Amino acid sequence: MNGIIQIVSGFVIGGAGFHQIAEHPLQGICALFLAGFLVMIGFEKKLAERSRGIKN
Repeated sequence: MNGIIQIVSGFVIGGAGFHQIAEHPLQGICALFLAGFLVMIGFEKKLAERSRGIKN
């Protein structure tokens, strides 16, 4: 998955997680964890792409 798509989907899932915490706290916390993981991996992919571009 592309890094930008992964970052955006992480923010979308994070927003849904914040909304879900009011009714189902465990599901909301799991969604926030997944969102943080997606955003972290997405930024890591973008950083790796940038560093490969500088070396070439």
